[in-house]
Amino acid sequence: METPKDIFDPRHYARTRLPRERAETLPHWVYSDQEWFEREMAAMFRPAWHFAGLASSVPNPGDFFTLRLLDEPLLVVRGDDHEVRVFRNSCRHRGSLVVEDASGTCRGMRCPYHSWTYSLEGVLKHAPGLDGHSREELAGLGRNLLQVPSGIREGLIFVHLGDTKNSPTLDAYLGNYIPTVAAPHRTGQMVAVEQREYVLESNWKLYAEVDMETLHTKHIHRDSIGEQPVTLPVSEGNWIGVYHESEHTPALHPGERDQGFPHTSGLTGAAAKGAHFSILLPGFFLVTAQDVMWWIHKIPDSATRTRVRVGYSFPASTVERPDFSEVAKRYYKRLDQVIEEDDWITEYQQRGLKASAPGCYVSEEHVVHRLDNWILDQVLDV
Repeated sequence: METPKDIFDPRHYARTRLPRERAETLPHWVYSDQEWFEREMAAMFRPAWHFAGLASSVPNPGDFFTLRLLDEPLLVVRGDDHEVRVFRNSCRHRGSLVVEDASGTCRGMRCPYHSWTYSLEGVLKHAPGLDGHSREELAGLGRNLLQVPSGIREGLIFVHLGDTKNSPTLDAYLGNYIPTVAAPHRTGQMVAVEQREYVLESNWKLYAEVDMETLHTKHIHRDSIGEQPVTLPVSEGNWIGVYHESEHTPALHPGERDQGFPHTSGLTGAAAKGAHFSILLPGFFLVTAQDVMWWIHKIPDSATRTRVRVGYSFPASTVERPDFSEVAKRYYKRLDQVIEEDDWITEYQQRGLKASAPGCYVSEEHVVHRLDNWILDQVLDV
């Protein structure tokens, strides 16, 4: 099946729009075409709010961490006023990175190129080459670090890298996610203990799709997860997800699920009885269980390359336990295995998609059908 010249003609996707029982999957070119990828970036990723990290990762003034989102270097720092701000990690003199370290603590931010120095609030304080100016005058030159729109909800830091004038507010974007999932699961108590980043040779949508169906768990994850029945919570805003009810944690191997940590204190409602597997669209997959929270953030580098940010977190009270390091190894073993299995299958699937005919959605892939139609809504309605 060849890629058509008019790839944004809605008629090419009419069969995906059908009810799940009669629908066909997205055509192969949406997983590899450069023009489609560029439209996704403009229509979905730039207007979206993206997860940057946990507020607990910068608990004190001067604490910071850096990251790269949509190929933009960002700096997250807690100021002397205890506010968390997100800046573009780029000096206002010649554009060099201001901070290179992944995380740490500082009294101010100094660019190593010409020693331009900024306060924890991003204000220019010292600028060799601009001699004769007082600190007050430097602050008013319009050369402070560029602040990125951001917000914190239940300990989760979100940033916006597009034009906020034509985008929904953070709360409107998240819809009912915070009261339905994050608040009942007490995500504000979580502390990140393991984080890593790497690149896969596959389209980001393949990884998002695999997160939202349980058919593969009996096959790809037969030893690490096994069967995992789920229900569909009511979602409003830009998120979708599934819910697995069980008294046991899903974050340990089937034979070790009674050897984990106690539940997070203060869980309410469904959060006390199971785990939510959610995608904050377009690509932030967050699992909130009774005892642990982890994420797999998919950020496209190109049409066929995906940057993956993985993080594991536990309640602060759990991290402080004397047996934390020993028990946590069981969690890492299971979580690492599942992620490696999903990494493999997405790259494997990508290799077979070129010029392939459309497939179908079986009953356990109804959320994938919903996800794919959300993507069409964004890309075709530009």
